[in-house]
Amino acid sequence: MTETMSGPLKLVAQDLEDLSVLSSMVQDAIVPPADMAYWPEDKAFAIALNRFKWETAKNGPPYARTHAALRVEKVKAVRRKGISPGGDRERLLSLLAVAYAAGGDGAPDSIHLQFAEDRAIRIEVEGLAVSLTDLGDPWPTQWKPGHEMGE
Repeated sequence: MTETMSGPLKLVAQDLEDLSVLSSMVQDAIVPPADMAYWPEDKAFAIALNRFKWETAKNGPPYARTHAALRVEKVKAVRRKGISPGGDRERLLSLLAVAYAAGGDGAPDSIHLQFAEDRAIRIEVEGLAVSLTDLGDPWPTQWKPGHEMGE
């Protein structure tokens, strides 16, 4: 895993521990459904995110957000629950977690992107290869995402 706290974040998850760290960095990212793409010929899936910078939140307020790209490699198929491909530009999704599920009994391994409101994307993969890269400069925000207990 590569990580730079002072500048733009760049993470590469190649095992479950790496993916756990990456997931914590994208928690509460805002995602327009139209900013997702699957390229079957390249075996890749990507999402443009408006990411809350959790790694600097202890310093705020003001807090910070930044644009980032989440990319999954070795993709065999993409399944969506409650999210239309191309999506509605007016609707924004809140990404809650990124998780890995090992296949078995003929089922493929998969990366699960869990969003608020019981929306999800299951990405069937040939192995774990996920990256997160910040794009551009962060901007200040007064709002820190919060969660009620039990959510």
